[in-house]
Amino acid sequence: MDWVQKRLSDPEVLIRLNGFFLSYFGWMAFGLLYGILGRWSVNVTSEFLHLPFTSKSFVLSLIHFTKSIPPLYGLFTFVYYLGFTGSIGFIVVYLLVYLRDLESSDKLLASYILSYLFAGLMYMVFHIYAPHVVYSLPGYSSDNTLLTRQEFVLPSLHNTIITVNILILWKHRDKLGAKLLIFLNALIPFATLFLGHHWIYDILSGFALGAFVCWLSQGVGMGIPRRLYNWELSSLRKVTVVNLVIVLIILVVALNPEKIVEIINGIITTP
Repeated sequence: MDWVQKRLSDPEVLIRLNGFFLSYFGWMAFGLLYGILGRWSVNVTSEFLHLPFTSKSFVLSLIHFTKSIPPLYGLFTFVYYLGFTGSIGFIVVYLLVYLRDLESSDKLLASYILSYLFAGLMYMVFHIYAPHVVYSLPGYSSDNTLLTRQEFVLPSLHNTIITVNILILWKHRDKLGAKLLIFLNALIPFATLFLGHHWIYDILSGFALGAFVCWLSQGVGMGIPRRLYNWELSSLRKVTVVNLVIVLIILVVALNPEKIVEIINGIITTP
């Protein structure tokens, strides 16, 4: 595809693409360090459960309804696991690599960084746990992974990101690709609620935070230091490939950490 080759030869695109990679790595690093950074965060789950729509019966009714319609359950499951990282990846490829909309890409990156910042600050002050953790629902994992931290619930960063995505994609809503991405992102709030991964208040607070950071990002440009343009194109490409490989490794490890550990142990113990 000619457009792919052109974008991989475009310093403006490559520099911004690496900006998205670095912001994502920063969030992953925060999740790993939260065990230390969040030790003083206040667990307000018990107080939170006094609110309406937080009872076990309500949560189970939503899950049972979803599971009673297998196609819907399958769709929501797919959309949820596509969710955070997938929604970021698809919109970055679409806006930056495919459309080369540098203005929207800059706003998107600024909004992501602000989302990570504000959500991270809130999680360091207080946290609650997801419905499936609170009610120890069978079939759900309560372990932390590279992609999921059980304390990162309110606001829902899933729903913060999809709000940002939809608001920034809206200018391209007449295009088929944008319509499909808006539709997929719009399903994520329902998936997080009807699968028991988030409370309705997490979703609403995610919407509010996403709208707020988009507003703050109005007219933001990256202000890329001119010296970065002096890098050889081959060097930029190499850095991009390395960052892409790191993201793929993170995804593989996060999706099945136990299997990765087994493989590594097998390699180490093999004579």
